[in-house]
Amino acid sequence: MAITTAMATSFKVDILSGGHNFNTTNRALTANTQDSFKIALYTSTASYGAATTAYSSTNEITNTAGSAYAAGGLALTISQVPIATGTPNTTAYIDFADSTWSSASFTANGAMIYNTTNANKTVATLSFGGDKTVTSGTFTIQYPAPGTGSSIIQIA
Repeated sequence: MAITTAMATSFKVDILSGGHNFNTTNRALTANTQDSFKIALYTSTASYGAATTAYSSTNEITNTAGSAYAAGGLALTISQVPIATGTPNTTAYIDFADSTWSSASFTANGAMIYNTTNANKTVATLSFGGDKTVTSGTFTIQYPAPGTGSSIIQIA
């Protein structure tokens, strides 16, 4: 069992049917309201990847000291709405502000980004490449710089 880094297959289908809105200016949707997204953290016993269709609390981490981690994870802030770049402009991508848990004590092996507005549908799963532990400190997920070839979520 393992967490693999992947864009959820169901997310690809949902994108084509208007199931996720990362931008308030998407004129194709009747309700121009940006969806809400979260990131949840998981233990090494979790098994999530491209076939994962929705958030699950199975093997989600628990906070062992204080209250830094709550079930369901942390709300994501979109720091850059979808744009297309490259030569020619063939890759669309989005960026999130870094996710930070302060006064945290836990071990996480991976994460899941999911859409709370749309039935907790999975967007992507992320493997950390091994256990990452924090004890009475700050746990930060630093997303890669936005751009073609580097963004956390991109469609090429």
